[in-house]
Amino acid sequence: MREQVRFLRVFKILMLSLVLALVGTVGKGANAPVTHGDQTKKGKINVNTCSKRELLKKIPSLTSHKAQNIIKGRPYSRIYDLVTKKAVTKKELSQIRDLIVVQDP
Repeated sequence: MREQVRFLRVFKILMLSLVLALVGTVGKGANAPVTHGDQTKKGKINVNTCSKRELLKKIPSLTSHKAQNIIKGRPYSRIYDLVTKKAVTKKELSQIRDLIVVQDP
């Protein structure tokens, strides 16, 4: 009898934990901040439409001069165009590639 009571208590605790975990994950997107239209769902910044300020905020390693070069080189049809248009170096592109996206303006 004691084993059944203990089992039921453990079972209730596990079920309550599961319910709380599920409730915690359901509303994750509901309170997400509204992002500027220049950012994709993955949080990457569109180099064809973003402002200099947005570039510098999203990519802290970027200098003001490099951000201006990116803006001057627009439009880009693919990410590697940033290198071919000499907005950034290959090394710099490898460091920021995961933070940017190229989409039509």
